[in-house]
Amino acid sequence: MILLAKIGLGFFGTALAAGAVVSSEGFIHVQVNEAQADGHHISLVVPAMLVPLTLKMVPNHYLAPAAQNLRPYMPVVDAALSGLADCPDGTLVEVTDPEEHVSVVKQGGAIVVDVQDPEETVHVAVPLRATRSAIHEIADAGGPI
Repeated sequence: MILLAKIGLGFFGTALAAGAVVSSEGFIHVQVNEAQADGHHISLVVPAMLVPLTLKMVPNHYLAPAAQNLRPYMPVVDAALSGLADCPDGTLVEVTDPEEHVSVVKQGGAIVVDVQDPEETVHVAVPLRATRSAIHEIADAGGPI
């Protein structure tokens, strides 16, 4: 019985550690609600760590053109992301039209984009840490300069 408890505790500890690693960069949340009566309502919550890991599996020749274009601007991208991470939470951009409303907000270490129009409502939240990892993964693709 004790051996079974130790094995169970080992599995539980491993699952807990794996969950902590997977959620370390936060979660990407995408929600789309179509306004029609029979419209789709989609909500996805994905561990942000999957984005850079997925980019590692993309063959370099597909990412090489983007990497070549991105590399000269990496110091600016890093400075902008660091600045965003250090700035207080608040609205970065807000556009209001008679039929549409778009807002981009920095909220709790993530960039949140909300779009509302007569046809649909879209909400996307992406952690800044995951954004930084994904951009660096793309910039490193295609081999050395």
